[in-house]
Amino acid sequence: MGDRDISPRSFDRRLPVISGKKIAKKACSGRQAFWAVTVVFLAGCVGQPDGDSDMWSSEVAAEGSTLGHDGTVRGILVMGPEVRTFKPCAENTELWAIPVESVLRAYDALTSEAYEPLFVEVEGGREVAPASGPAAGHSGQIRLANLLRAEPVGQGLGCGESLVSVAFRASGHEPFWHVRVLSDRITLASREIPSTIFREGLPIPLDNGWRFEAESVGPETVSLRLDLIRGSCLDPTSGSLYTWTALLDVGGFVRSGCAWEGELAPGRATN
Repeated sequence: MGDRDISPRSFDRRLPVISGKKIAKKACSGRQAFWAVTVVFLAGCVGQPDGDSDMWSSEVAAEGSTLGHDGTVRGILVMGPEVRTFKPCAENTELWAIPVESVLRAYDALTSEAYEPLFVEVEGGREVAPASGPAAGHSGQIRLANLLRAEPVGQGLGCGESLVSVAFRASGHEPFWHVRVLSDRITLASREIPSTIFREGLPIPLDNGWRFEAESVGPETVSLRLDLIRGSCLDPTSGSLYTWTALLDVGGFVRSGCAWEGELAPGRATN
C-alpha cells in the first residue's frame, strides 16, 4: 500500500474496563481478536472484571496517586488467582505487585489466560513486603502506577531493549516505519529506505506533547517533522498499548503510529 494521509489510532488515555474480553478472545483470533478488543475500547463499556478470579479482589493502588517511587521501571508482570508478581528487568528478584486499574485492564486486554507474562513499563514505588498476607515471603512489593506501555511477550524487545541514549522511539505500519530520537540525531528506517539520518532536532513544546523538526544528512535534503502527543495508542499489528501517539511527516508524506519514551525523554524519571 502506498503512502497516504492517515489519522493516528488513538484512544482515551484512561482505558475502559473490558468486561467482554474473555468471550471475545474465545470467539476470535489474529486480527479478529484485535478488532473485537478495539470495538470494546471505542464503545467505552463499563463492567466488572471476572468475578471468579482472586487477582481482581485484592488491593489495588489508587489511579494517579502520588507515590514515593523509584522512577520508571520495566519488567514482566504475571497475574492470576492469588498471584500478582512483577520481575524487574535485569534483576533476579520477584516482587509482589500492587497495580493501578489501568495496569489491570491492560493485562486483561493483552493476555488470553491467567499467569501469562506481560511486559510493562510503569512508574513504580518499592516497599518492604508485609509480614503476612499474599505479599509475605517476597523480597518486597511494588506499586505500579502511571502505565507507560504494555506489550505481549514476544511482540517487542521487552527487557532486551536499550533506551539509554534514546529520547523517543516511534513506529507505524501501512507501510512500516520506525524512528529513533537520539541525543544528537534522528534516525528513520522504512521498507523503502533502510536507514536515514537526520540532523539533531531540538524538541518544540506542543499542547500535551513535543514536535521534532530536522533535515536529512546527505546530498539530497529531506525534511522530517515528528509530532508526539500524549494519549493512549493501540498498535494494530502487535496489540501493544502505548501512551503516546505519533504523526510523522517526511517530505510531505504523512504516516501515523505509536511512540514510547526513552531515558532522555523530557521530564522522565528513570530508575
